[in-house]
Amino acid sequence: MKTMLITFFMALGVFVHCRAQVPDPVNQTIIRLTVIKDGDKVLMRKTPYGWMTPAVYFKERQSIQEVLDEMTENYGIQISGIGLRGLFTYTYDFKPTADMRQLYVANYVSGNLVSPSENEEVYWMPIEEALDKLDATVPSLKQMTKHILDNPDKVWGGSFTLFKANGKMNSRVTEDFYMLANM
Repeated sequence: MKTMLITFFMALGVFVHCRAQVPDPVNQTIIRLTVIKDGDKVLMRKTPYGWMTPAVYFKERQSIQEVLDEMTENYGIQISGIGLRGLFTYTYDFKPTADMRQLYVANYVSGNLVSPSENEEVYWMPIEEALDKLDATVPSLKQMTKHILDNPDKVWGGSFTLFKANGKMNSRVTEDFYMLANM
């Protein structure tokens, strides 16, 4: 009996210790920036995951302005007219977290475009072509980007669920677009 109790408490101690070592899933914020050049092109990046607009996980101890400044510096460009145009939530059918997407739009001013990483290529792309590329990566990227570009004087909200189907990332709308603010 004594041996069983000792074994039980040792096992309980190991379980509690191991559980303390596994962090709880963390919700994240992703800041996505759509940079418009000459009114008809957007900055696009080709990554191992597909085509996207520039984005970063907001996890450093920085202000949003510092994050956007660092992002554009990494791409070798200067921008103006930065504006928040969307706040969207993502849930997943394959992990227990929800992420927030903050979408900003800005105008290109100057600079020579450079790739911030050897794992991605960057291009100025006509808007319609860019939207098609976003749709092929994850449909929600196209839906959000098109909506904020078609309605530039408002801030929009909405929600999506991401899921994997046939080896490809896909999305479905779980909350239709709704206006958060007029600009």
